[in-house]
Amino acid sequence: IVEILVSSGKQIEAVNFSHAFGLVDKFPPVPLLKAYLKDAKKTSQGKSGISQNEVIAKELSALRAVIKCIEEHKL
Repeated sequence: IVEILVSSGKQIEAVNFSHAFGLVDKFPPVPLLKAYLKDAKKTSQGKSGISQNEVIAKELSALRAVIKCIEEHKL
């Protein structure tokens, strides 16, 4: 299930799931969170016709989600 979440771009949910079921050794959270931020940045910058403010807002939202995940799991 974690692999499916990761492959579909839901790394935050994958981190939550791996923590809930003790799979942190098999799916370490830090690389998953880094991949999430990288994907979020790539996605937000890849869209044409989107304003700079929207790009910044999407990246900021991704950063907030990662910070929340870090705080919840005490990483």
